[in-house]
Amino acid sequence: MKKAKKILFFLFCLMILPGGTILAAAVNKAEISLYLNDVLQKRSGLVVDGDVLLSSEQMSEDLFALFSRDESGETVRIYKPNVNVVLLDNNDKVFGKVKSTNRITFSTLVQVDNLKTKISDLKVTITSPADKTDTISSQEIKDSTEYFWFRSEDFTYTYSEKGNYVIKVYFKDIDSKKWFPVSEIQIIAM
Repeated sequence: MKKAKKILFFLFCLMILPGGTILAAAVNKAEISLYLNDVLQKRSGLVVDGDVLLSSEQMSEDLFALFSRDESGETVRIYKPNVNVVLLDNNDKVFGKVKSTNRITFSTLVQVDNLKTKISDLKVTITSPADKTDTISSQEIKDSTEYFWFRSEDFTYTYSEKGNYVIKVYFKDIDSKKWFPVSEIQIIAM
């Protein structure tokens, strides 16, 4: 019985050690504000022993990359494809400025390279200055390769107010089934 008490006491001591270690580590951390392009981000960062730690999920979204975590949670992968967007009016001329209240038909040309993961879908949206989002195009990508081009169908849109209209391209990761923004361009309505 005395031997069992000693073993129990020893196990209890071992269980306390990790908690003490965690408390000691917590003392050496400081929360910091994170700004990207001079905009305060949702999640703050941490400074631990002089190293800045940031949320990989938030950085993935903010830097237009795809985020993937394996089932065990021990491996995180961030894929940063090169995605360029060009806006073409109904005469196939490049544009980026419009007069407010104009109704314009246009398409988006998306050029992708350096895609090192598989995607299942591609989506293009437009968001007005009033924060109303419409889908320009959403399409399944049957054969995602490292390099490809995508042109949306013609889309007619009325620029009802002055300001910046944001066009975003999203990829849906084949593993996580989540949408990730991968590129952005703005149309200025004057």
